Amino acid sequence: MGAGATHIDHVVISSNDSAATAQRFSENLGIEIKRTMSRPGTRAHLEFAKLDEVVLEFAGPGEVQPYDEVAAKLWGFVLAVRDLPAAIAAVRAAGYEAEEPHKAVQPGAMFATVKTGTHGVPFAFIQYNALSNEEEQS
Repeated sequence: MGAGATHIDHVVISSNDSAATAQRFSENLGIEIKRTMSRPGTRAHLEFAKLDEVVLEFAGPGEVQPYDEVAAKLWGFVLAVRDLPAAIAAVRAAGYEAEEPHKAVQPGAMFATVKTGTHGVPFAFIQYNALSNEEEQS
């Protein structure tokens, strides 16, 4: 059956200072940061770069605390699916624990993280065009 993933949508790097991490990638690797945002309701600070068809997301807290050193790690990757409820049902049937789908940062999209059963490789699913305009507004 499988989860029906179509492609890797984006890769997430988490950091205690996502802006500084994104800047380091930009300066040292020539990666252009195309979008910066603070996510309402979560106080998260996000920065995005696009490498061909894959988005690189830098995620961290909205308010940076004074740290001795900026620390970052690969959080995981996000797989695009055409039917998020079916993907979640498939991974749950295979013994994985997955959260309930919820609105994503991307307009009209739904998102769900797979919590366990991944042998330490975090991943999530995203479905674009999952919400109508009315659902998006609620």
